[in-house]
Amino acid sequence: MPSTDGLQPPLQPAEREIVKSYGGWSSFMHAYGLKPHDLDDIDTAHNIVKQMAAR
Repeated sequence: MPSTDGLQPPLQPAEREIVKSYGGWSSFMHAYGLKPHDLDDIDTAHNIVKQMAAR
């Protein structure tokens, strides 16, 4: 697990499953061109996964 996975915000179970399907938080963020160490990008990724889970 990359050390940046520790920067993952608290996730709901459905969100956690989505992130897990990408191989973890860092991989999820990289898939969307986001940097796991950038706080603004973390917020953006969290919003993306929230929207994905809401479907």
